[in-house]
Amino acid sequence: MRANIPNLDGNSRVYAVFGDPIQQVQTPRLINPIFAAAGANIYAVPFLITAEHFAAAWDSFAAIPNLCGISTTIPHKVAAARRCSTLTPTAKAVGAVNCVQRGEDGQMHGALFDGVGFVEGLGQAKSRLRGARVLIVGAGGAGRAIAFALAEEGVKKIDLMDLSAESVAFTANMVNSFRGEECAVSVDGSTGWDYDMVINASPIGVKGDSAFPMPAAAIQPEMLIADIASLSGETALLSAAKAAGATVSDGNDMLLAQIRLMAGFAAGLPAGTAL
Repeated sequence: MRANIPNLDGNSRVYAVFGDPIQQVQTPRLINPIFAAAGANIYAVPFLITAEHFAAAWDSFAAIPNLCGISTTIPHKVAAARRCSTLTPTAKAVGAVNCVQRGEDGQMHGALFDGVGFVEGLGQAKSRLRGARVLIVGAGGAGRAIAFALAEEGVKKIDLMDLSAESVAFTANMVNSFRGEECAVSVDGSTGWDYDMVINASPIGVKGDSAFPMPAAAIQPEMLIADIASLSGETALLSAAKAAGATVSDGNDMLLAQIRLMAGFAAGLPAGTAL
C-alpha cells in the first residue's frame, strides 16, 4: 500500500468509477484531493466493469447505502443513462451520463459534464470553434456530448464516424434537431480529411489495436487535434499531431475542466454546482 487513507471509517462513502479498460482512468487521482479539501468523507475507487457485467454491477452498487454515486467512462455512458431514475436536460438530450448521484432513497440521478468539459478544456483554442468544420470519431456517450456542445458553440459542420450506424444516426439526429438544419452527417473518409478540428472520442488508442482512420500524413499544422483519452502519456494520434505542428488537446484537459462539477454532484449538490 502506497500510503494510509486518512479518516476512512464506517461513515465513509464510495464514489465508484466504472470502466473497461480502467487502468488509464485519472478520475480518482484528480477527484479525491477535491473531496479531501472540502472535508467530504468520500473516496473515489476504480472498478473494472465489462459491458457484459454492467447491469449486475449497477444493481449491486446501487443497493449499497454508502455509495454516493458512480462515474462512468468507456463504454458505459449510454447504458448508465438508461438505468437512471432522472437525467439532467443535457444528459436526457444526449442519452448518456458520466456522473451519477445516488439519492438517500436509492434513486440514481444522472448528469453529463463531458460537453462543457471538452469545450472549456480547450482554453484559448475555444475561440476557433465558431464556423469550424469538425470530424468526430466515436459517437458513443462522450462523442454525443461533445457533438451537442459543439453545436451549441456554433461549429459549421460535424462529420461523424463510428462502427455503430445506430450511434451515428442518433448523434446526427440529435445535433440536427437542435440546430434546425443538417449540420451533422455520417462519413467514411472517402471525401478526404479537410477539417479544422479532428476529435477522437472512441476507444482507439486505449483499447484494442485499431488504428485511427485519419492518416497521420493528413494532419496539418493549422488543425486542432483532440483525443479525449485521459492518460498519463500521449496517444499515437496526439504524438502525430504534435509532430505535424498542430494544436492539441487531450482528455486530461477535458477532465480537469469538469472535475469539480463531478465532485459536487457526487457529494449531493445540484448538477452544475462545483465542490
